[in-house]
Amino acid sequence: MKFVISLRLFEITLSGTIRTNTEKVVSELTNRINTYIGKQDYGDSILEYEIILYVVNMPKDYEHLYRGFKPKYVEHKLLTNKHTGEKFEMRKYFNYSVKIEGALYHKFISFTNDASTRILALEILKSLNNLDTLLKKVKDFDKERFKSDMEQFFRTQNLL
Repeated sequence: MKFVISLRLFEITLSGTIRTNTEKVVSELTNRINTYIGKQDYGDSILEYEIILYVVNMPKDYEHLYRGFKPKYVEHKLLTNKHTGEKFEMRKYFNYSVKIEGALYHKFISFTNDASTRILALEILKSLNNLDTLLKKVKDFDKERFKSDMEQFFRTQNLL
């Protein structure tokens, strides 16, 4: 199974350094998670697990512009890029969004990389409850063991 965290960083006034550090935190944690869970077998029902991470600092009354979206499972789907005509296939793909905003946003972008990684780990761990929404047709995925392994991973990495 491939684990992906796709970063969506929305703040116009962020410096290049903060943006680069945030991207680094997300990328490094994604790689570490993949190294850990890549050795595990949770079943064949999910081949790609993606978290869309919104890191947003919206002005008051504009928060609604970046609402999260519900968990989605795609058994099989062929897609075509409207602009390039490129075709790609989604197979056994599960995704949902996590949003870091408000006071947590300010902590996340201003803390050290280690502290930001801890915040991200906690948000990922909380988001694993989205697995409970999986459809009944997703029979071959050991979600309890996956949740347990993720928690164990974060503990061994001193992120909890």
